[in-house]
Amino acid sequence: MQRMTTVATAIGLALLVGACGGDAEPGRAAAAAGTAAAPADPVLTALDDYERRARALAKQLGAAGEPAALREASTALVDLSATVAPAFAARQPQCAAYLDAALRVREAWPTLDVATIERDYHDDGALPKVAEGGAACYHMKDLIVHPATVLVLLAQPELDRAQARKEIDEVLAHVGAVRATLTVGG
Repeated sequence: MQRMTTVATAIGLALLVGACGGDAEPGRAAAAAGTAAAPADPVLTALDDYERRARALAKQLGAAGEPAALREASTALVDLSATVAPAFAARQPQCAAYLDAALRVREAWPTLDVATIERDYHDDGALPKVAEGGAACYHMKDLIVHPATVLVLLAQPELDRAQARKEIDEVLAHVGAVRATLTVGG
């Protein structure tokens, strides 16, 4: 009798998996089980995409990627940061003016040299002060500024690949802090 119950359970599970199309997506499995899965946070989803793209760019820089592909990948990171930054600022209002000013680098980078982007954006020379919670703002700002710096480096007569790779490695170090702020403080 116990063997019959085990066989019936196995058949039932097989039918359930088959009815779900064999899909292991949490939302579909939860729906099949009669429970609701929490919807994905679009900001965290964008941040995950940002991190994935930053890792790919780091590999391209290490593998002597073509400048056009590096430019495209760096531009995509700057564009994604422009998606994440306003949502981040909505959750961390003390960062709003600071991040708005940092986002200006999206249009300014073609006119900047390495020393200027360092002074004005990395070292906050062109950015307003943040009174409270500045560390969180700083981490998000770096997701904007470091890939813009790679764009500036790509515009130089000779690409400093080591410096460009360092910029992306720093971005990857800041992603975790941004994620922590969004999940704990958001």
